Order: sequence, then C-alpha cells, then structure tokens
Amino acid sequence: MSSLKIMLSNKSFSKAELVNSAVVLLGALALCFGSLTEAAQPKVSSYLLKDFTPSQVQVIAQRFEVKLLPTKLSRTQSASPVFQAFVSELDLKSFLQLAPRAQLLEDDTSRESHNAFAAGRALSGLSASGYHSLDEVQKLMAQMAAAHPNIAQLTQYGLSNQKRPLLVLRVSNHLSDGKKVPRVMLTAATHGDEIITTEILLSLMNTFLSGSGQIPQFENLLEKLEVDFIPVVNPDGFAVQNRYDNGQDPNRSFPFPKQPQAQPTMSTQGVMSFVKQYPIAGSIDFHAYGRLVMYPWGYTHDSIPAQDKAAFEAVTSRMAATNGSQHGPIADIIYVAQGSSADYYYWKTGALSLGIEVGDSKAPNASQIPLYVKDQAESTWIFLDSFK
Repeated sequence: MSSLKIMLSNKSFSKAELVNSAVVLLGALALCFGSLTEAAQPKVSSYLLKDFTPSQVQVIAQRFEVKLLPTKLSRTQSASPVFQAFVSELDLKSFLQLAPRAQLLEDDTSRESHNAFAAGRALSGLSASGYHSLDEVQKLMAQMAAAHPNIAQLTQYGLSNQKRPLLVLRVSNHLSDGKKVPRVMLTAATHGDEIITTEILLSLMNTFLSGSGQIPQFENLLEKLEVDFIPVVNPDGFAVQNRYDNGQDPNRSFPFPKQPQAQPTMSTQGVMSFVKQYPIAGSIDFHAYGRLVMYPWGYTHDSIPAQDKAAFEAVTSRMAATNGSQHGPIADIIYVAQGSSADYYYWKTGALSLGIEVGDSKAPNASQIPLYVKDQAESTWIFLDSFK
C-alpha cells in the first residue's frame, strides 16, 4: 500500500504519523486559537435598501456587499426589488453617508449562525446531524485522508490572518503517478457565517470518498479528475461565525479585470496562491442563500465570449434543473458584484468557475442539513461529470 503524504509547510508525514502528527497538530492549533472570540472580528451589520433605484444600488454595490433579498424574507411590502447591504462596523460611517435612507435589518449578522451552530452542534463524526466546529472540520479532513491513503492527500496551502492553517483535501487516482488530469476545486465558507455550506461540502466529500471503489460514477471521476475540497476558505470568520475575514469581505476582495491590483484578504490570498500553484479547470464556490447557479461576469454586464458562455449555459442549466435554481451571469441575475471568486478564477485560468447560492438560509436548523445536502448533490456530480 502506498504511503499517504500529508503536506504541511513542505514537510511530509507517513500514514502511520498522520494520526499522531496531523490530527494532533490540528487539534493543538485549534486549542491555541480557540481563545479568539468574536471580539477579534469586527461586527457586520445588514441594512435594508428599499425603494432605491438600480443606479443607487449599483453605486452602493461598488463599495459594499449587496444581495437581492427574496420577497418572503424582506419583511416589507415593496413593488421594487429590495436589497440587503452588509457593512462592517469599520465602514459604517461611510456607508451611512452613501445610503442615509438605509434601514437597519440586523445589528449583528453573525447572530443567526451563532444560534444555529449552538443549537445544532454535531456530537461526533459525519454521522451526527449537526454543525461542526473548525477543529472538527479539520480533524475530519485528516481522518478522511487517513482512511483513503491511495487517493487522498491533505495539504496546507497557507495561513489565515490569525495564523490558522488553510487546508485542502486533494482527491484523485493520480496524486502520486504524475499523470496530468483536469483539476476542479470545490470551496465553502468563504463567508464565515454561511455555515451550511461547510456541512454540504463535508457531506459531499465523504460521499465521494466512501463511494470510491464501489460506485462507477465516482470511480470514473477519480480517474479523470483531481477534485480539491476546501470546506472552509475563511477559517478566522468561520471559527466565530463571522461573515467577513477580519473586517473585510473576502468575496469582494479578489482582483478582477477592472481592478487587477485589488488587495485580497489573507484567506483569499491563500486560495489564490493555491490556484496559481495548481491551476484549475473549474470550480464551485458555495454560498448561502438564494437558489442561484451563477457564472461570470459579476463585475460587469458585459458578456463573456460566446463560446465560453455556451459552455457555462450548458452545464448550469442542467445543474439548476435538479433543484429549481435560477442560473445565469452573476451581474444579470443579481447585480454587478466586483471582486468575486468566480470572476477571478475565470479571468486568470479560463476555468469553468461558478458561484452557487444554496437554499433559503445561511444557517438552517440542523435537522435540515441532510435536505440541503441532497439539494446540491446531483447538481455537483453533474458539474464534475462535465469535465473530459
């Protein structure tokens, strides 16, 4: 049996050392940073943008994260679209100068995720229906790698702002034989309070690995692809269910064609460096919520080249049909959003890169986690199957 290598800071550990070194190391790191509290992360509030013109919303969206708020969640009657703007307390003054008519919706957007996390803690492992802490997520990644040494490799690709490890589980039949195959990256918890996305990706990752050697579809995927799973892109935010990465929106910090010198957050910089080292053919960045399957461009209403658009349409239409989602360019089905992951990966690598907004909540009751997973499973397998 070939030895499993878990690569941390360019050091290699044998399979026998994995449990004694990697899991213990991750646990120690979690204990070390467990004392960091929400106070270490600036509070993020949300504001209702009701009866704002599209041009006004667009001006706000150039500086702040803005989401179209579904009617049933807007808590107001309005003939025009209602939007939700997310604002770090560090930027509140400039936001209110820009949008003085905005109405406070949530004074702390972390509260919903805090409550759901506390009420629905997973007792142990993946079999328990509940939410996992950062420490537990990282331990599960190590355990999955140890259980599948021939096809899985746990790699640290950087550190967060607060020095937490950034981890990816790379899965393929070709990690050790050097064969070049397309690489597809699946990420979650770019926004740290969207905790349902991590549970979805953990479950899909476990299903994929458990099906290896048993399910022909997964065997075919293992042979033709490398699938890289990153269940937590933003560990500093995720550890305390805070949306942002140390006060900055990570999914508005990616460089894009109009602003190639944009300054990414530390977690964003980490995943950018990983993609630079291991170029990808495609990606899904899971977010919550909205039931949307989106592709570039987000930063402009201008269309991507016709051939690329046809490729995106072909796969996203099939994905959306599995769960009743809308699909289309980010800018067209929500609004112009600058600095997103999908735009960056497509711009830099030509990748088939998507942003998916899952379900109707960023932190549903833990009993609903299996339903959210089921809602995304077929869609995700269709996406992976689309690569040759």
